[in-house]
Amino acid sequence: MVRSDGRPRRHQAVYNRFTGRFRSGAMAGTDVPVSRLWERVGHVAVNWSSLEIRSGIVLMELVGENDESLAQAVVAGQRVENVWDTTEALLVARMGDEDQLVRAFRGWRQRAKSLRRRRNEAIHSGWTFTDGHGGLAATDLMSTRAKRGAREDLFPGGFSQLEALAHDIGDLEDELEVLRSRLTGATPPSS
Repeated sequence: MVRSDGRPRRHQAVYNRFTGRFRSGAMAGTDVPVSRLWERVGHVAVNWSSLEIRSGIVLMELVGENDESLAQAVVAGQRVENVWDTTEALLVARMGDEDQLVRAFRGWRQRAKSLRRRRNEAIHSGWTFTDGHGGLAATDLMSTRAKRGAREDLFPGGFSQLEALAHDIGDLEDELEVLRSRLTGATPPSS
């Protein structure tokens, strides 16, 4: 069989991402646990989105809840790193560079930076299934680091490692809420 440009067509497995089955090639009809992958990656994405929203709320409260339009203008459209930069700058200006809460926020931010990198790897990796038993492989082809060569096996723990990342991000949001309550004097909601 040839393509419309006359080149021979290679026989490859064609995966239908909507049905979760291969429709041609040696794996035709094989079910793969793609919905599990989508659920895990989605859990990571949703938890990160919630963390970004919470980060914006913290900054808005620091700017001042008396002028909500100004606070929203400061936060809207900003990358989360810029929100954290501004939050830290406001904390330092109000409390001093060596204040315990400033140090606590910086420690939180270091953990957030690490999880942000892992979140990006989960979201932007090329995911493949490695065998008929639901093995999973993630390869980084798109990041700046990948320019030096593709990075493989980013999540060797597969589904469970993705789920752990989602939970770690959720825990990070809980830590930020505790910090927010300490900064504003508010009572944190019970879990």
